[in-house]
Amino acid sequence: MNTNVRAIMLKSMNFDSMRHAKGGQTVEPRSRGELTRQAILMRAVKIAAREGLAALTIGRLAEELRMSKSGLFAHFHSKQALELATLETAREVFAEAVLRPAQATRAGIGRLWSLCDLWLQHIERRVFSGAYFFTGAIFDYADPPGPIAGAITREAREWFNTLKKAVQEAQEQGEIKADAKAKQIAWELNDRLVGSYWAYLLEGEGRIREARIALLGRLRELATGDLPANAFESVRAWKEYLQGKQ
Repeated sequence: MNTNVRAIMLKSMNFDSMRHAKGGQTVEPRSRGELTRQAILMRAVKIAAREGLAALTIGRLAEELRMSKSGLFAHFHSKQALELATLETAREVFAEAVLRPAQATRAGIGRLWSLCDLWLQHIERRVFSGAYFFTGAIFDYADPPGPIAGAITREAREWFNTLKKAVQEAQEQGEIKADAKAKQIAWELNDRLVGSYWAYLLEGEGRIREARIALLGRLRELATGDLPANAFESVRAWKEYLQGKQ
């Protein structure tokens, strides 16, 4: 299992497995069945990230996890249910690595930067073992109708709408020009991020550093005069400026 996915999922598992006393009630830890299901999904995310949802089969997972097919089947009852649960697990991993930390920052241009920077960080850290969830999945399932396609497009729209909202919040804070089109900027930033992923896969980590510099340059073009020009001189200067505003 990819170390970063395991760490994120175990964090959730450990939290949920603790006994909490709240309002005089004790919450029991997760059952063995729930923990087994989580282990299956962790392995499924690893496989799908590299090879796509089509590579997921009950037989393969049972073999890799040294389980019986019937035992594994009992957790999902169908390949489609397994695929949907895998997508939801991948969404949770992404949210833990990117969305939640960004939402914890101050609304404005800093949050917009955090979303993009954390997206790049999750590539650098290899949170997922492959690029499928951000490239192949949308091409495989965007057109045909059905539950899998619906889940993938919902997750893609969630990410895009988060970017767009961050642009709008920065405009409300007077940090991005009011006449800038939030939807267009969100698409542009997403294109830059996905493009940087392709470049990273082909040419290595240096392309991620270049992507950050390019993103900062674009934010400088979009920023209002309320932001100091020297904050945009380098990625380091920008991060120091944002840290001072927290």
